[in-house]
Order: sequence, then structure tokens, then C-alpha cells
Amino acid sequence: MRSTNKNDGASFLPSDYVRGKGQARASMFAILLFVLVLAGVIGAFTVNHQRWNRVREEQKLVAASFKEETAKIEQLKLLEEQRVVLTDKAEIVTALKDRVPRSVLMGEIIRGIGDGITLTDVELEGDRVRPPPPPAATKGAVKSIGVSGVGNGKDQEPTEPKVHPPKFVFSISVDGVSADNDDIADYLASLKQSPLLNDVELQYINQTMIDSVEYRKFRITMSLSSTADASKVAGTISVGIDGQTIVSTTEDIED
Repeated sequence: MRSTNKNDGASFLPSDYVRGKGQARASMFAILLFVLVLAGVIGAFTVNHQRWNRVREEQKLVAASFKEETAKIEQLKLLEEQRVVLTDKAEIVTALKDRVPRSVLMGEIIRGIGDGITLTDVELEGDRVRPPPPPAATKGAVKSIGVSGVGNGKDQEPTEPKVHPPKFVFSISVDGVSADNDDIADYLASLKQSPLLNDVELQYINQTMIDSVEYRKFRITMSLSSTADASKVAGTISVGIDGQTIVSTTEDIED
């Protein structure tokens, strides 16, 4: 006979046991998920920590490189300041050195004198060129903002005035007499060809009587070139005396 029992196929286990076993499986699954999430968080933290360590190491390297380059920049600034100081000293020494000895200048003035010209007076005047005054400090100047903010309220120390090399402008006037105007014209042309002289001009020619003889009295003015160098004059050589080098004309050596 076929059984007609309604409980065929149903579990014979108690319902409390079945319900507890289901809760245990759910708890294990939740614990497994928690462990997986915790492992992911720990792994992410470890990776980020390693990355931050690498970033800090790179930051230290960059800071060390920056400090080294800063030291190099400060050294370059110090060398630049020394170069400026040495350049200023060289300019002062060059300005104090007489590049045109007066003997060479006189030789250049009398070089073109003809037989009919007699010089009566040669005058050399020098005027020192004053450097422009330093700009006056403006009142209420805006202070610069540094890394730590606005300045500490103290005024900046005034910079030392720069020592300018002395510069001179020399003017020369030559007075003389001649019996012929052509000799004066030739002498004027000779002075204009000199590499030491600039602005050679004939100021006047007047008639005068000397011992009942008629002459032409004249005056020529000129200026010494700012770039004048005695070595450019033909017939000059450098002569060493006691460790010093002077420039002289060949006529002086022959004498």
C-alpha cells in the first residue's frame, strides 16, 4: 500500500537545530567577509605607507639637492660681488695710470711744427668729471614681504656709496707766431691727424709786430682724447726702468 503521510520528504531534524545551523553559516560568512575587508584595508594601508615612505625619501633628496644648489648660488653671488669689487679696483687703477706721459704729449704737439712757426705758450688744464650723485632714498618705501611675513620693522641698512674711478677732461691751448699763414694751416692739419687729440680748432690769427717784423699770432685749442693711448703714436716705444714700464719717444732715447 502507498503511504499517504503528509510529512513524506520533510526533515526529521528539530527546527531549532536547523535554524541554529543556518545562523552559524551566516555568522561564518559574515566573519569571512569581515576578514576579507580587514585584509583589504590592511593591504591598502601598507601600500600607502610604503608610498608615503618613498615620497618622504624623495622629499629628503629634493631638500638636500635644493640645499646644495642654494649653497652654490650663494657662492656664485659671493664670486659676483668679488668680481664687481675687483673690476671697480681695476678701473680705479687704470684711471690713475697715466696712459699719455706729458713728454709724449709735448712731442705730439711739436711734431708738426714747421720752420716758420715758433710756439710761445702751451697750456694744459684738467677738470675732474664729477660722478652723478646717488639717488636719494624715498620716504615711505614699501617693505618687501619675506617668507615669515612682513619685515621686522627695522629699516634696511644704507648701502655704502660706490667709489667711482676719477675721470679727467684735459684741454690744451697752444699760442705761437708764424711768418706765413700756410705754415699755420699745415700745423693745424698735423694736429688734427694726431690719435691723441680731439676737437682741434683755430681760435684766431692776428697780425703782430716783433722787432719791426710782421708776424701772424695764432691760438689753437684742442682736447686730449678720453681713449688716448701713447702706444698708438708712431715713434713711441715702451722702456722698462726699475720694474716700471714707461712710454717714451724714439727721439728721447736717441738723446
